[in-house]
Order: sequence, then C-alpha cells, then structure tokens
Amino acid sequence: MNPYSSNFDCIKHINTLFPNEQSLVGIDTEIEKLQSELTQLQSELQEDIHEHAVMQNKIWRDVQDVEQLSQGIVTEIQEIKQKAEKSEDLVYSMCKDIKSLDIAKRNLTFSIAALKKFIMMLTAIEKLKEHCKEKKYAEVANLLSAFTELSQYFVKFQNIPQILEITGEKEQLIKDLKLQLIDDFIMFQKGTNLMQIKDLQDACQTVEHLGLKFRDELVQKVCKYIISPYQELFQQIENRSLETTERRYAWMARVIKDFDTKAQNVFPEYWAVHCQIYYEFCAVTRLQITDILETLKDLDVAVLMKALQATLKFEQKLNDEMKKRYEEWLGKKNSNQFAISELPKIKGAISDSFEPYLRPYIDSEEKELMQHIQTILNSDKLDVEGDLKMLNSSMSMFAYFKQMLKRASQYSRTQVMFDIQKLIKKALKRYSDEITFKINQTRNNEQFSQIYCCFVINTAEYCKETIPALQESMVQHLDSPFSDQVELSNEEEYFNQMMNKSIETLLVYVDSKIDQFYQQMLKIDWNEFENMGDASKYIRDTISFLEGHIKIIKDLLSESYLIFYLNKLVVYLNNKFINSVFRIKKISEIGLSQLMLDVSELKTNLVRISKLKQESKSQQSFNNFVQKTLSRSDSILKLIQMSIEKFVENFPDYAKKYESAPTDLDKILGLKQLRRQDVPQLSKFFTKIN
Repeated sequence: MNPYSSNFDCIKHINTLFPNEQSLVGIDTEIEKLQSELTQLQSELQEDIHEHAVMQNKIWRDVQDVEQLSQGIVTEIQEIKQKAEKSEDLVYSMCKDIKSLDIAKRNLTFSIAALKKFIMMLTAIEKLKEHCKEKKYAEVANLLSAFTELSQYFVKFQNIPQILEITGEKEQLIKDLKLQLIDDFIMFQKGTNLMQIKDLQDACQTVEHLGLKFRDELVQKVCKYIISPYQELFQQIENRSLETTERRYAWMARVIKDFDTKAQNVFPEYWAVHCQIYYEFCAVTRLQITDILETLKDLDVAVLMKALQATLKFEQKLNDEMKKRYEEWLGKKNSNQFAISELPKIKGAISDSFEPYLRPYIDSEEKELMQHIQTILNSDKLDVEGDLKMLNSSMSMFAYFKQMLKRASQYSRTQVMFDIQKLIKKALKRYSDEITFKINQTRNNEQFSQIYCCFVINTAEYCKETIPALQESMVQHLDSPFSDQVELSNEEEYFNQMMNKSIETLLVYVDSKIDQFYQQMLKIDWNEFENMGDASKYIRDTISFLEGHIKIIKDLLSESYLIFYLNKLVVYLNNKFINSVFRIKKISEIGLSQLMLDVSELKTNLVRISKLKQESKSQQSFNNFVQKTLSRSDSILKLIQMSIEKFVENFPDYAKKYESAPTDLDKILGLKQLRRQDVPQLSKFFTKIN
C-alpha cells in the first residue's frame, strides 16, 4: 500500500525534502515520478480489494455448505436415537422374557429336587419304621443320619402342612425308638432279651445319633435298674445299720463283676458306664447311711469309725480304678462329645455324710488324749544321767499327736481333722498348765525343784522348736479353707510362760537362800567399819551358795538357756546388792571401800563359777554382761564416796547410762546425808530427770 494516501501528504513530504526555493528545480520530474508510483499503488490496491471480495464470497458459500451439512447430521443423529430407543425397548422385552424363563426353570428344578427329597423322606420314614420294628439298629443308625440331613433341607418349609405331617411322624417314630432302646437295654440286663452283642453295639451307635441327652438318659435308667435291687435290699430293717456297711461294698463288687461279664463290649468304653453305675450306687448309699446316722441315738464309736474307714477305703479304691481305666480320655478336649472328660465326684460321695455325726469320735479322741497326757505326766522321771535333760512326757505327747493326725487323716481332711487340731491345741495348754502347777508343788524339795525347773526349761525349748513342725503337719492334713485357719502362736507362748515360770522359781529359790546373807550385811555398822580385809562374810556365803546352785544346773541346761538364766541371776544379784546398800543409813569411807571390794569379789566369782567347759562367744558375752551389770553397783558406791563437787559433776553421766537414775538420786543423797536443796547446782538437772 502507498504511504502517501492523499495529495496533502505528498506535498508535506515534498516540503520536507526541499525546504528552500532553490530546491524546486526539477520538482515536476519528481512529482511525475511520484504520481506514477501512486497510480501503480492504487492499481495494486484495487486488485487486493477484488481478491478480498472474491475470498469473502467463497467463505460465505463454504459457511452455507457447512450449515446445510450440520443440519443433515443432526437430522441423522435424531433418527439413529429414535431407532436406538426402539431397539432398547425390544431388548428389554426380550430379557424380561428370558429372565422369566430362567426363574421358571430354576423353580422347576428346585421343585423336582424337593419332590425327590420329599419322596426320599417318605421312603426313609417307611424304612425306619420297618427297621425299628425288626430292630436292625445298624440300618436305623444310617437312616437317622440320612433323615437328619434331609430334615435340614426342609427347615425353611416347616410350616407347609405336608412337611409338618412328615416331621410329626418322624418325631413320634423317634420317641417310640427311644422307648424301645431303653426297653431293649433293660431287658438285656434282666436276661430276657435275645439280642446279640453286635445288635446291642449297633443300638449304641443309634443312641449316639439320637444325641448326648438321650445317651445320658439311657445310661441313667440302666444304672438305676442295676442299683434298684441294692436299694430294696439294704432298705430292709435287718440291713439298716452301720454294721452292714462292708456288705454294701461287697454287693457292689459282685454286681460290677456280673455286669462286666454280661455286658462286655456292649457299651463303648468312652461312655464310662461303670462311672455312672458307681455314682448311682454312691448316691443311694449316701442317702441310706445318712438316714441310719440320723435315726441312731447312741452311736458306737468303734462301729462308726469302722464303717467310715471301710467307706473311705472303698472310695479311694474306686477313684484309683476309674482314673486308671479312663486315663485315655480324662482331662482332655475330646472331639467325641460322648467321651468322658472328667470323673464324677467319688471321693467323699458317701464319706461326707459321716462328717456331721463324728462328734462321738472327737469326744473319744479327746478323752483318750487327756488320759494320755495325765499318764505321761505321772510317769515322768528326772534322768540327770541321760542325754536329753528334759521331760519324756513332752516327746511322748508329740508322738501321740502324730498318731492322732494319722488316724484322723484316714477319715477326714475337713471339719473332723480341724476339730482334731483343736484338741491338740487344748492338750498343749493342758500340758503346760500341769507342768506349771507341778513346778509350784516341787518348791518344798529344794534340790529336786532346781533339777525339775531345768528339765522344764529344756522341755519348753523342745516344745517351742517342735510346734512349727506340728503346725505344718496339721496344714498338710487339712484342705482349704480349714488349712488357712491353723495357728499355734498362742501355744508357743504357753511354753514361753512355762520357761519363765521355771526361771522365776529358780530365782525365788536363790532369793530365799541369799536373803539371809544380806540380812547379816544389814546388821553390820558400816559407818563404824574400820577393819577392811577380804570379802565380807555375806559375799562369801553368797558365792558359796551360788557355786553349789550353778553346779547343779550347769550340766542340766543347754548353753543358750544356761546363759539366759545366768543373765537373769546377775541382774537379780546386782539389784539385791544395790537395794541392800540403799537400806544402810550411813557408810564410812572404809565401809564404802569394803563394799567395792565385795562387788569386785562377786564379779570375779560369778565369772569363775559360771565358766563353761569350753570357751565360747556365749561365755565371753556373759562375762561382759557381768561387768556391765555390776558396774552400776560400782558407780553408786563411787557416787556416794565423792565430794559434793565431784558428785554434781559425775551424776549426769550416771543418769545417761542408767534408767534408774531418777529413783536412785534421792537414795544416794540420803546416804551422803544430803537433801536436794543442798546441791542447788543440780536443781535444773533434777527437774529435767524428774
């Protein structure tokens, strides 16, 4: 396209090229040239416009052709859609007809199958009637299995009259069959049934097809029939006594033997028919024996215990036999629902009925036990030359306890055995009381009393050591919850008291002898005492007595209890000396020195006369105890001897060591001829310790 579209533009262009007048030379030539170019450009423009118009016409015609073609396609699509809808209706109609035909075919097939099964049920019913009548139990078992399967097929049609009718007929037939089977097995037991063993075995298979509940019912009726003669026989007046107990078990043994001979291989072993027979026998026996025990007014203990022992022996034997016989099935999860998995309760099934009526046995045991305690106590002798320095009655008593527990264990592990352990506890109390009473009676015979008390201490030690084993034995002989209630701590305490009583008696005896020596001590004028020398006569007499006393007991007591007693004796002697000192009104310096010498002499001789045959830790411990205990006597004498200043200074240390300081204070001040107000330095301390 020409850039100069108008003359005006052309002129402007010329003015640009030639701004001065001189530039107009040859302008015509240039104008002509430009006009020529303009004409050419206009010609080219006209051609372009023409071509554009031709192109627009062509495009317009193409658009019209496309519109016509689109309208034709839309029309064709609508026609195809209409044809498709007609085809769909046709196909739906055809499928509906095919589905109806398929349902009809399926219903026809099911009806034919149901009719066949119904005919089979009718046939099975007829055959079942026939085989039941002829007692062909192998075929009956097979038919029952088939009939059960067929019956499952018609469960959802059970309301249909024909099905209801045939089901009712089948149930009545099964009911009659059960009665027939029970009758067959009962008649077999009577011996009036001519059926062969194989027929009865087939009958057992038929029973299993009829279910576990019926199997149990059948076995129970057979067992009741077997036991019924026993029930009648021992219900008779002449047999209603405990004396016939062993005959009962002999009868059972004969019946089981006869049953094994007659019914061998009839019942499946896993049915455990023997268990059921025994269980029925035990149930009947329990009722009859309970009735006998209730009606008897005076029970003969010997007869009662003999009957119980025979019962326990029978139960134990029975239980062992059944465990061995059915070991294959017991305690296992069997796939066979008819197999025994646990034994019925046989142990205690009869014997438990005796339990409430065994009071005469308990009373008899108590009477014999108390008589035995008295007998062994009366026969006790003090054998000082023997190895065991103790009362033989204690060993005899525990041996008797052992026999009692063994006897009672044959009869019971519950209430009766628990009552026996109560008797033993009662006997232990009785024994300790009798020994304690006898200790008091021996005081008139001094030497015997000392020896007897030593024997009692050793006996108490033996009893305390034996009681835990006795308690354990009791627990082992008892079942829970009775075993949890056994406790003999109180009984152990009885023997602690018995031991303490013996030690107390020995100390009372020592006091009765030593007191006269200390009475002599109090008669001495310790304030005027001038001649200090050897130990005082009261100390020499005391040591002489103790030497003889300890010599008697040293070889009688065990080392531990000898030291235990000697410790008590040392405490007593120390208190005896201190109390005697406090009873003196006034003591001189020389008198205090003599008393200190006496204490030292007492220490030395206590260690000497108490010396064991072999040095031991116990001996060293005792020696230290003597020094520590009698140091209180030394401390009191030293405090009395001290000046006021020293006393005030040292008494707090004494108070820290001895709990008796508060009560000792005034007594020490009295011996020093002082009152509390005379020692104001200790006023705060006195208040504190008071």
